[in-house]
Amino acid sequence: MAQRVVVLDLGRFPSVRAMSSPIRRKRGTPTVGVQVDLAPDVKELIDGYMQVAGVPQWAIIEAAIRAGKPGANGIPIGWDLPVALNQPPLDLDQLSTEEVPMRRSA
Repeated sequence: MAQRVVVLDLGRFPSVRAMSSPIRRKRGTPTVGVQVDLAPDVKELIDGYMQVAGVPQWAIIEAAIRAGKPGANGIPIGWDLPVALNQPPLDLDQLSTEEVPMRRSA
């Protein structure tokens, strides 16, 4: 049976990129996986930085986080976070170590 080769013109699909990068971490470098949902404009910024710098997404994210300089409250200066930093903790009843959790049926 003959093999069929499919060539994908990446120029026609700007959101599709090859899965390889000339920049790689040293083999065995510890990493932690992260999955986040971003606003479309933020993803576009990341993509633009990746293209200009010629580096993978992880390098852009790590550089951005490391570039933040913490203020007096420990949060990087200039960060516009969507929630108040000093929200009171949720008032949830805590189970003592002797209490048995309530069973719930479906």
